[in-house]
Amino acid sequence: MLSCDRVATNKFQFCDNFNEPLDCTEPKTENDVVYLDHKLFKKENPSYEDFGNFLYFTARETPGFRLVLSKPYNGLGKEAFRSGYVAYLKYGNSSERMEGNLFQNNIVVSFHYLGALLKEEFRHKGIDKSPFRLEDLGSISLEYTVMVPEMEQITKQRVVELRWK
Repeated sequence: MLSCDRVATNKFQFCDNFNEPLDCTEPKTENDVVYLDHKLFKKENPSYEDFGNFLYFTARETPGFRLVLSKPYNGLGKEAFRSGYVAYLKYGNSSERMEGNLFQNNIVVSFHYLGALLKEEFRHKGIDKSPFRLEDLGSISLEYTVMVPEMEQITKQRVVELRWK
């Protein structure tokens, strides 16, 4: 006898901001341009580390996603589901566990501070103290890895380009 449990699909959506019921309020795509307010980046002769701090503390850029499960907590108890759930965001050679995880029955959202991830990669590359120009940064290729209990691992790619407005 065949089981229909695996037929129901789970809906993955790139999303950088959510409201309290976990609806996506800032949907994103696989290729996005994010505009940053240059007037708020007040550092003179900024380094890559300064830019990472700006992204984290001022711009508060938080790449994330929203996942709608086919059944609440995939049929597990809430605590078992939460303890088995993990999401990572990777840029270059730096991978970090996503900081924000919110759960609501059949909805999971996760996000991470882009500034924290970029600062880690800048340290890896040894450019964290080097002079920064946004034009030199180029496209940021992000890899999302999501491990949900009772599901196959999800891996998604997204490219973000940061520009001054």
